[in-house]
This record gives sequence, C-alpha cells and structure tokens, in this order.
Amino acid sequence: MRLFMIVATISAMNCASTDALRAQQATKPDTASVRRELRQRYDENARAYLAKDFGAIMALRTDDFHSETPDGVVRDRAAMDEYIRGFLNGIDRWISTKFDIDSLEVSGDLARAIVRQHADRMALRSDGKVHHVETWVTQRETWRKTPAGWKLYRVDSLRDQRRLVDGQPG
Repeated sequence: MRLFMIVATISAMNCASTDALRAQQATKPDTASVRRELRQRYDENARAYLAKDFGAIMALRTDDFHSETPDGVVRDRAAMDEYIRGFLNGIDRWISTKFDIDSLEVSGDLARAIVRQHADRMALRSDGKVHHVETWVTQRETWRKTPAGWKLYRVDSLRDQRRLVDGQPG
C-alpha cells in the first residue's frame, strides 16, 4: 500500500508539472510568428515611405508613438508627425529603403526589435539642390500588439548612424 501511495504521489506531481509546462508554453509568445508579422509590417512601412504616403506611415504607429534621440530628447507623436512630414517633403525620389530585423524579444503585447535601416534617395539639401543621400542606422524599435495588429510604439537606442551625401560623409 505504501508503494502505491508513493507511485500515486509521483504521478500526480508529474501531471501537475506537465500541466504547468503546457500552460507556460501556451502563454509564451511565438517569436518566429511575431517576427513574420513584423516583417510584414516593415514591408508595409517601406512601401508607404517609397510612396511618400504619410497617412499609411502613421497608420502603422500607435497614438502614443514616440522616439528618443541619442542625446535623450523625447519626440512625442506630434513631433514625430512633423519630423516625418518634413523628411518626406525633402525627398525628390526614392532609390530604395530597407529594414532588417537583427534580433527580437517578445514580452506580452510588446516586441522589441533591433533593426538595421538603410535609406537611399535623392533629396533636397540645405543648399537648395537635390543630392544623392544615403543613411544607415541601427536602433531598437518597440512594437505593441493592438486589435489592428502590431503597431510601432517607440524608437530608441539609435547607434551606428552614418550619412553619405553624393558619396561623401555629410
């Protein structure tokens, strides 16, 4: 009888730990799935930028979207609206734009992606002339899962910034 009680107790403990593991796996986000969904969002974002479609760009951002510059300045949604409009207005024509997800961490309804960006365009510069401008940056982009899908919530940790104007640093 004592052996039966020991076996029953061990079985019950195994079942409980298996149930706990299943529950944990069920609530753990599927990073590969989130990566695929974000890849689609980055493709939409690239198409919107190439089309200079401000409405489509901002539709991919949350109402409380904001960024933090390397010197710690926070730009709220209104400031980002103004910044993006100005950026788009300066573009004469796009050559290409690319977003690559280096790494991804998912926690609840937030996904933090380290993203490398490259933008290649003909753009108006301060001298009033159109120049060939290429920029690169690596940054952290935090996305929030919303009823409308993943939306960009925050951009920060900018680094590895580089700009070439007509092939020269600028």
